[in-house]
Amino acid sequence: MLIPIERKARVPVAAQIVSYLRRAIEAGRLEPGAKLEPIRVLAKELGLNRETVATAYRELEVLGLTESTVGRGTFVVGPADATRTRVGTSALPEERPFEPVFSRTTEATRAFAVARVSYAAPAGAIRFERLIPDAALYPHEEFRKTLNSALAKGGPALYDYGDPRGHEGLRRALVERMARSGIEAEADDVVITAGATQGFAIAARMFCDPGDAVAIESPTYPWAFATLASLGLRTAPVPLAADGLDLERLDATLARGGVRLIYTMPSFHNPTGTSTTLAHRKRLLEIAGRHGVPILEDDFEKDLRVRGRGAPPLRALDRRGLVSYLGTFSKTLFPAARVGWLFTPPAVTAAALLAKRTMDLTTSSLLQAGLALFLREGSYDRHLRRVLKELEARLGCAERALEKHLPDGSSFSRGEGGFLIWVTLPDPIDSAALLAEAKAAGVVYAPGELFYPDGRRSSSLRMSVSQTGPAEIERGVRLLGEVARAALPRGAKRARPPEVVHA
Repeated sequence: MLIPIERKARVPVAAQIVSYLRRAIEAGRLEPGAKLEPIRVLAKELGLNRETVATAYRELEVLGLTESTVGRGTFVVGPADATRTRVGTSALPEERPFEPVFSRTTEATRAFAVARVSYAAPAGAIRFERLIPDAALYPHEEFRKTLNSALAKGGPALYDYGDPRGHEGLRRALVERMARSGIEAEADDVVITAGATQGFAIAARMFCDPGDAVAIESPTYPWAFATLASLGLRTAPVPLAADGLDLERLDATLARGGVRLIYTMPSFHNPTGTSTTLAHRKRLLEIAGRHGVPILEDDFEKDLRVRGRGAPPLRALDRRGLVSYLGTFSKTLFPAARVGWLFTPPAVTAAALLAKRTMDLTTSSLLQAGLALFLREGSYDRHLRRVLKELEARLGCAERALEKHLPDGSSFSRGEGGFLIWVTLPDPIDSAALLAEAKAAGVVYAPGELFYPDGRRSSSLRMSVSQTGPAEIERGVRLLGEVARAALPRGAKRARPPEVVHA
């Protein structure tokens, strides 16, 4: 049997064998009475040890799908709920609900997409886990008026599909805004997307075939794993160094071949909140250019800078057409807008547009028209000033609280903006295992293991200040510190100012 095995997947190999054979039995590809290959034969064919295959066969028997007899082998008896004919009885076929047989990419996607962490917590818990703007800061009334005005001006045309590239007024407004960061582009090189995740999927489709690899930072945005799996693509994780993506490791990874795209967040990285220097960005462009591998730059929190000037985006430094640039309104306005944008090099714009059209034809014309007017009339900048003032206060409060309450041996990132802080607790602590105690105490965070493609144990956690005010932040960090100290071995519970990682 040719059973596909993903050795680096989160799903255990024995479970993959069970899943494949169960689907084959339930779909009728393996009929009742069929004999499965002997354990030793299948183990040799798949390059596995016998115990792994034996475990899978035992599970199939527990499910009622097979029967094993010493000396004869393992035979299919049919789906567990099938009606069986016994001596002296008759049984009529029963109607059963359709049981879909999913594709390999669907199963691979599920391994990443199924929630592995429960964030359920007592009422009143401090929420540090979500990267969604505070509803109290939404420009509800102002955007409602702008949307009404856009609808009145645009008329019935806004109810149509619209230009697949996106609303021309919005594309022009974005080009003007990006020019402030040094990004030169034409409106025709902008594709409006249904959020940043769709932009990521478009770029992956443009450059990669199933089986190809995408170089990603490790840790990184977890839905990137699921998106790549859904497209039949592999991840090529590259660790972060002190100054960002480890460029020596990236160079070596690209040299091995098979990588068709680099996905990176050089500014306000998710989950660490850090940003790279100008020198790092230039070196990244040089390495990508030398290997001929394009880059997707995700600048999802671009407008959330509260300190310093920062280095120009990779797209502004690119002179060879390597970089496609991804942005979104989800973190500065509200996620329900589902509007992002992809600035593509002219040579790939047509391919990006084609990929977009195969997904959903076009993004809502009405919302785009409203956003265009919101930008043009200055409403967005007024809203942004309110958000930045609040964000600066929250980040300052969080950093002071972390310095005060974390146990000795901890560290945290101090970025130049964005909602995120990457907190690393002393090594004996597993942030995923600690979460239950933290929730019981009244504080919730995103454990570090979620941000690694292999789900590795991590003492780090992602802390978001997007939905918590200063008073809640102080209390939440104090509770986190208490829970962390309680989890440490005796003699390692002394509180002391932790190391601050500036980036």
